[in-house]
Amino acid sequence: MEVIEKGKLYKVRLLWIRIRHGLFLFTLRNALLRFGIDIQPYYWFLEVKNGSEEPKIPYKATDYEIMFLELAEVLIMDNIMGMSIEQIERDMNNGQLCIGLKLNNEIAALLFVDLNDFEFKKRTFRLKETEGYLLNVYTFQAYRGKNLAAFLRYHCYELFKEHEIKDLYSIIDYFNTSSIKVNKKLNAKKLNLYLHVGLFKKLHWNFCLRNYSK
Repeated sequence: MEVIEKGKLYKVRLLWIRIRHGLFLFTLRNALLRFGIDIQPYYWFLEVKNGSEEPKIPYKATDYEIMFLELAEVLIMDNIMGMSIEQIERDMNNGQLCIGLKLNNEIAALLFVDLNDFEFKKRTFRLKETEGYLLNVYTFQAYRGKNLAAFLRYHCYELFKEHEIKDLYSIIDYFNTSSIKVNKKLNAKKLNLYLHVGLFKKLHWNFCLRNYSK
């Protein structure tokens, strides 16, 4: 498969796509990172297994397959979303899982789930043995606009039964309106709203702005 995401003009196109879809503040925050200023409010979500109607996709059940991906297949993500071969190999060797949706034996969308405690913006999140953290969902450019990411998330729980994962969590940037809309469609539950402030990668502050369980 030709990976369009690695083309020279893709970053310019991606910037326009983000602004067009209401992600201006999300893009602005990323721009401030270049000056060492990191201001990021973000939600901590609990994913809900089949808590909504099945997302519709323009394919028949015989057209696609959802499965765990092997490391060799996942390396297609090298230099995408800031990933590298070294990082992918390290994370998957440490137990990270990757589930993909294939169309005609070609990876169209995938998601990553971590089963270990992790740190995000200098805040430590601890997971139980039956919990996982959904940290990346990605649809390749050639297959976008077909609702594949939401469809994959909706159906991934059947595979997680093999690893006895019952609860799945995710973190969504407050300004990432597109991902928040997807979470809303899937009936994911907001648990907390956090704020991280970082300066020059040396000073860090974390605040809980709201606890939705109260």
